[in-house]
Amino acid sequence: MALSPTLRSRFQGCLVAAVSGDCLGAPYEIHGVPQLDTFGSLTAFFQRIGTDIKEKDYLRYTDDTAMCRCIAESLVDNRGNFNSKDLAKKFGTEYTKEPQRGYGGNVISVLKAFNKELDDPFEPARMQFNGSGSYGNGGAMRVAPVALCPEANFEEMIEVAKQTALLTHSNYLGYSGAILQCCAIHLALHSDPMTFDTDAFIDRLLEVMEKQDAPGSPAAKVSRTSDNSTTTESQGTEYCRRLRLLKPLLEEDANIKKVAAELGNEISAHKSVPAAIYSFLRCRTPVEGIDNTNALERTILYAISLDGDTDTIASMAGAIAGAFYGIEQISSDWMNVCEGTDVAILQADAIYDIHFGKNEKT
Repeated sequence: MALSPTLRSRFQGCLVAAVSGDCLGAPYEIHGVPQLDTFGSLTAFFQRIGTDIKEKDYLRYTDDTAMCRCIAESLVDNRGNFNSKDLAKKFGTEYTKEPQRGYGGNVISVLKAFNKELDDPFEPARMQFNGSGSYGNGGAMRVAPVALCPEANFEEMIEVAKQTALLTHSNYLGYSGAILQCCAIHLALHSDPMTFDTDAFIDRLLEVMEKQDAPGSPAAKVSRTSDNSTTTESQGTEYCRRLRLLKPLLEEDANIKKVAAELGNEISAHKSVPAAIYSFLRCRTPVEGIDNTNALERTILYAISLDGDTDTIASMAGAIAGAFYGIEQISSDWMNVCEGTDVAILQADAIYDIHFGKNEKT
């Protein structure tokens, strides 16, 4: 039986798998996933991805990875501390340098504002959608570097995850998605694969999100809905409701269409982060139709099959799985074809060294 991966391996695996999911999922966000009505068609679909990996010279990353890199770079430059003005400046500079990475239209105005001198870097995001802010998954898709911290830093980590998201997503659903994704990565990072308890993992995430939804929290405030109307209904319950669906969906071994319908596969955070978490949990064991014995790679392939926002959901699922299984479970074929894996390793090592020192071997 294989030994548990080292913590450094898990740091590297988290960021590299996040890049891999982004690169592999991006083409299917553009062209869509074929109708997977049978396990036979599912098998054929994943065989096609395998062929693409072998035949392509390069798969480019999107804004998911570009912004994730900015967070990692800012954390390294600030010795593990969050610096809002530094991160905002890095976001703005990165967008200006390579604006064709697939940035969502709504966030572009915020990123352009970051290239100006701002007393309050959070203001541009707060002004969006008549002051209700964005609840897209942009905060969640890039939060992985924040999760790479010691277990003792858990509460501080939650606040940093929130702050990194607030720079572009001030709606409760937007920044809470980043909190949930960050916690999922962190718990996977510090879990023992040999004794992993799926129910306990879900329960811990639910506990975190219930705390976010406590009386007096922003969850009870008016939030913007998908049609830009407003509601006084608690928006925070969206995450708790979906987390409570994970166990029954796993027990049922629900088909892909049902998982996407129940958990979501959209660009909104509450309709994508739960699907990424489910992908990780479901793919710890074999999935009929996915002819891949590697659980980490199986996770990313499964996330892509959910269709919709394939690059972001696969990237988020990859970050969780990579933190759990370690970099050794990512094949050289994937490493070579996905743009940016080399930088991901360097950034993971730099963050690790800040927290644990270069000589630490855990």
